[in-house]
Parts: sequence; C-alpha cells; structure tokens
Amino acid sequence: MTHSRSTYASLSRRAFNRGLASLPLLGMASSLSAAETPRPIHLPEDPSRGILEGWTIALFPDTQNYAKYGKNQKNFERMCQWVLEQQDAWRIGLVMHEGDFVEQNNIAEGGGRGWGDQHSQSQWESAKRALGRLEGNVPIVFATGNHDYGIRNAETRETQVNDYFGMTDNKLVSDGQGGGILIEAGKNATGKPTLENAAYEVRVPDGRKLLIVALEWGPRREAVAWAKQLVGQERYRQHTGILLVHDFVTPESQRDGQDGNRKRSGNPHTYPTGRDGDTHDGEDLWQGLVHDAPQFQLVLNGHEMGSHVGRRTDPNAAGMPVHQMLFNAQGLGGGSAEKGNGGDGWMRLLTFEPDGVTLTVRTFSPLKLDEGKSPWWNHPAWCFSLPIQPV
Repeated sequence: MTHSRSTYASLSRRAFNRGLASLPLLGMASSLSAAETPRPIHLPEDPSRGILEGWTIALFPDTQNYAKYGKNQKNFERMCQWVLEQQDAWRIGLVMHEGDFVEQNNIAEGGGRGWGDQHSQSQWESAKRALGRLEGNVPIVFATGNHDYGIRNAETRETQVNDYFGMTDNKLVSDGQGGGILIEAGKNATGKPTLENAAYEVRVPDGRKLLIVALEWGPRREAVAWAKQLVGQERYRQHTGILLVHDFVTPESQRDGQDGNRKRSGNPHTYPTGRDGDTHDGEDLWQGLVHDAPQFQLVLNGHEMGSHVGRRTDPNAAGMPVHQMLFNAQGLGGGSAEKGNGGDGWMRLLTFEPDGVTLTVRTFSPLKLDEGKSPWWNHPAWCFSLPIQPV
C-alpha cells in the first residue's frame, strides 16, 4: 500500500438536524431525551466486506483476563491480528485501549485461583506482543486502569506500562521528531511526561480534527488540570473531542459518583491511589473537565462489569450533547475463572459515517467468527448509532 493506513476517512458536511432522534432507548440515560426506536445497524454477514465509506476506531476493553492466563494470551493476539488484517476493509485509522492491560502490575509468580497463572512480566509481554502487531501500522491510544498500577491492584501509582509502551514505540504515535499524532504528554505521578496522560490530534481528510485526551487511572488533580488547560487552548476549540479514561460510566448508565456515593465498589476513591482524595471518578471528571469543554462529544471507558455496558447523553455547558459510553467484556466468556477465555474476543468498531453526523457503534468478536458463530452482538445496547456534530 502506498497510502497512509492511519488516515482513512470519507465524511461530508451536513446540517446537524437529525439531533437526538436517533438516540437509542435501551441501555440509555439521557438528559436530552427525544429518543425513538433506534434504526437497524448494518452488520455484514461476511465481516471482511467491511465498509465502503467512513472512518473507524477499533476499541479494546479491559484485556487483563487474556493476559493473566497463558492459555488466553493468544486470544488478544487474535483480536489485534484481525484489526491488522481488516484495517483496509473497515477503514480503521485508530486503535484505542480502555486500560487494565494486565491483572497484576508487579507480581513475581501467577496469582493462583481466579487471579491467573502468569507473573506480571509475562502479562505485560503478552499485551505488548498483541498490540505490537499493530505498531507502525495504526496509531494506538490507551488509558491506564487500576490493575496497571501497584503490585496487584492500585496499591500505589507505580506502573510498568511505560516499560512496554513508550512514547516512541509506535512511530505513528510519536517518532520523537515531531511526527505522529501525539501533541502533548502530561506528567505522571513521578513527574515524568508519559502516555499515561496524553493528548492526540487525528486529522480526518475531509477536515474533521479529533482531539483525543487519554488519562491515567483515577486521574490526579495535576493530570486533570493539565487536560483542562490543553482543551481550553483556542487552537483546539473547533476539534471533535474524545476523552478516554478507565472509569466514568457505570452499568446503571450513571456517572460513577453521580449519586454522591464515592464508596461503591470500583470507584477510584475506594482504592489506595485515591484515599488521599487526589483522584477523580466519572462525576468528578464531568464537573471538573468535560462539562465546560465545548469540544468533547464522546467519553469512553471500561472498568465496570455487571452488564458490562451503559451509556448516557447530557448537555455540556454550551448545550451540546456529550455521549458517555461504558464498554467492557472481561467477565464474558467464562469470566475471571480459569475456564474463561478472557472476554470472548469482544471489541467495538466505532465508525464515523460519510453523512458527517452519525457515529455507528458495532460490537464484534473474531473469536466468535473463528467458532463459526455470528461475530456480532446484535442487541441495541451493543450495536447502535449516535448523532455527532458536523465538521
């Protein structure tokens, strides 16, 4: 191929007049509730046919249950290989990972029982081996999760993520000389600029510019202040903003902490990394960053289990809709137990449609495809469309 594989797009300008009429009812909480029955999403029987127009982000949920069992590591590799093989067909210009690459950040031997049979080095190497297939072919943006820190589960802010995913490992992210989609790296808890807090600009050929902000687990005040000053810069005011963070929306389609309960299981305030108060849950991030930033249209997170999905849409300070979406799969395919396969291979394909005002979300599994089963999760909570603002 002679063209850049990271710049697929075919989006046209059109008035933002479909508005919220296409917002799905099921699995949705919305402060802008003008919803109708969602229109059917096209799910090709042969996924290799892909799409004729548009531009797609491949989204990986928490992958810790692939990493922690030796038998499951190949499943995440298969997911990444499918993205590589179908990059042209689906016009994939970006890959995102919602965090929790591993089950334990720094253990010397497998955790045992439901905690896996692999030590941390093997788990991190597995994540790198899988995503490494994509490096140099497509940019990768990631958040970090609670299991990526401390010994087992966010006991501290120490992490090995930067040993395996450095700023210049993927030249399409940063070549160290000003090339790549990375525009700025914020400082982590040790004061070092890393991809734990990072901002990216992705230029879509029709003129749309994405501003993607990815934040660390339970972001500290310093990290949020960095992100806030960046999105406040005039040069990014007209971008289409996406926030990628590990914790935001719960399976109840509420922002984590929205009800004032900072003690619920999974809330960043309950972890050692947040007990000093220097952390942000979903509601904290909404109030302290997203609500007042006019460019954010989409927030993506994993972390939560239960139904594994949830979404809501609320107006920001300018009255424009912000779609907030939970997607996880780690408890599927047998869950965390040894019999499980890590998450059934589920991933998402987020396609910016050529009409310029629609984002189509499809949930897909190459593992199901390999088993001869339908690779699509054909349910309104898993496959749906959302209105987005035009360029």
